[in-house]
Amino acid sequence: MPVPERREGGVDPSRESQNGDRRPRPVTDRQLEILRNVAHGRTNREIGEALGISELTVRNHMRAILKRLSSSDRTHAVVVAIGNGWIPIPIEPDGASAQVDLPATVAERP
Repeated sequence: MPVPERREGGVDPSRESQNGDRRPRPVTDRQLEILRNVAHGRTNREIGEALGISELTVRNHMRAILKRLSSSDRTHAVVVAIGNGWIPIPIEPDGASAQVDLPATVAERP
């Protein structure tokens, strides 16, 4: 298995943020895959079924993610990942674009 080339400063190119930032991403590719699933609102059981791993393994990944990102919960971990460009936004539901009907504002009401 080939070793990913390293850039100056020891940053693995495969673990850079998607916005081209040279800061290394503290989570592994698998952990990022877990976070993407969390961003879609999936439970640990659903993530495990989708990835072919046990619910306990997903929970262990989440524990490691929370520690690495200094997050107190899974929502904060997703916000950190989105804020650093590791997960692109907007996040759309699987296979469909979400359209939300918002209520009219006071100025738009008759």
